[in-house]
Amino acid sequence: MTHHQANVVALIKRIVGIVIFIPALVSTIISLLKYLVAPKEQVREMTAVVMDFINVMVDIVRQYTGFCEYFWVNSPLPNLSNWSSSCSLWFIVIFALIFVGLALQAAGARLTKRVYAIREGVIQRAALEGMNGAEGRGREELQALVSIPNTSIFAQFGLLYVSPVIWGVIVYAILRMIDML
Repeated sequence: MTHHQANVVALIKRIVGIVIFIPALVSTIISLLKYLVAPKEQVREMTAVVMDFINVMVDIVRQYTGFCEYFWVNSPLPNLSNWSSSCSLWFIVIFALIFVGLALQAAGARLTKRVYAIREGVIQRAALEGMNGAEGRGREELQALVSIPNTSIFAQFGLLYVSPVIWGVIVYAILRMIDML
């Protein structure tokens, strides 16, 4: 891919990564908040006070985030007892999209860094070629010689494969503890 194409691809990857990440994160947070205030079967007196406080806080958050009403209505509520239910599966998919968005953004950032380094190298090389006089190659000619390989999101091993598992275990443990209250 040419220098200009790599610049465009890097920018697109970063924008798409952010566009995927932000709604997925908002939806996941709202799903967890909805899970917190979902009616529980066994609520002790002590936890009933805490749950009332949490209900009030979540209602306040919902009231002041009217722009997120779409998420408040449509974010799936995970079901810990049945992970194969459609709501739980959608929750897992949206949770995974957080890390896909982060991996896309990181791939775009890595490609941007590579393009910048190559651009600096081309400028230095053009300056050296300028010392050769008329037989030296110009900047545009040197940029035409450069071929930049694309970066894949699947190379983001830690961000795409390890992080979702670690965070998934943490979120599952927190949800289990909430169920035990």
